[in-house]
Amino acid sequence: MHGYLLETYGPPLSHAAKDLPDPQPGPGEILILNEAIGLNYPDALMVQGKYQKRPEPPFVPGRDCAGTVLAVGDGVKGFAPGDKVVAQVFSGAFADRVLAPENRVFARPAAVSPVDAAGAMTVFNTAYVAVAIRAGVKAGDRVVVTGAAGGVGAAAVQLAANLGAHVVGIVSSEEKAELVRRSGAQQALIITDRAEEPLKNAFKAQVRTAWGDDRGADVVIDTVGGTMFQAGLRALGFAGRLVVVGFASGEIPAAKANYLLYNNLTVMGAPLDIHFDEALDRLREGTAWWLSLLAEGKARANVTAVLPFDRLMQGLQDILDRKVTGKLVVETGARA
Repeated sequence: MHGYLLETYGPPLSHAAKDLPDPQPGPGEILILNEAIGLNYPDALMVQGKYQKRPEPPFVPGRDCAGTVLAVGDGVKGFAPGDKVVAQVFSGAFADRVLAPENRVFARPAAVSPVDAAGAMTVFNTAYVAVAIRAGVKAGDRVVVTGAAGGVGAAAVQLAANLGAHVVGIVSSEEKAELVRRSGAQQALIITDRAEEPLKNAFKAQVRTAWGDDRGADVVIDTVGGTMFQAGLRALGFAGRLVVVGFASGEIPAAKANYLLYNNLTVMGAPLDIHFDEALDRLREGTAWWLSLLAEGKARANVTAVLPFDRLMQGLQDILDRKVTGKLVVETGARA
């Protein structure tokens, strides 16, 4: 197989693809002919050794892949050679052959391309955990999404809108606002100031009252952290829920317990990986749902560029340099 074997941690452009031995599936494993790879910010951290979990090199990094099942190991019941699939592995996706445990492999509808499936995998599953499993968004809810033009943010906007929620997306430019409107938000508010007090005031004046009254939001999905988290709390109404998805700002915030108490608020986390072990049935249900939305044209993967395999590490560098809007996907050149 051809893949990126990480022999030591370093900047993305310090890594190159090479020929590697073909893997064979062990018990409970599925071997996938990998046609497309979704690139994510955590991938860029992983190759540098800056991700929260650090596998010992050598290993092949990469999370999201889509293609066709080549072989299955002993004990695999749900998949067979020839099946079209999408998978999220902890490592191994940056290659044209991927070994994946069965609990991280999902059936891919014929109407969803490998490129769209790989591009959507992490961001849509993360958004599903945040919007549906943790926040319990339902029809009629008022939902605010920060960083709404980012990968997870745009997915959260689409899933909340498909559940019948009234969605407001927070962005930093008109270009991003247009993307968020296309994703199904009723409003896209452009807020550029990140200083804490002006940001809180903007949320009180614009976000909390976006629905024409002062009742506030039922849910805030926060992908940014820092001062945006603090402002998001001010947008919540009675019994509001703020879901922490990530810290794109680089700042990890803290909530004052007395503010939560006095305003009857809930703050919760939405980690994706633990759900593969603790809530796999819910995750399978959600993945099947959002894949059906893609298949029916009711949601979009927002893939903005498709790169050849030898440009994969440049794609990660572009993500680090904040040159990317939407999702980057790499095609391996492998074909079933």
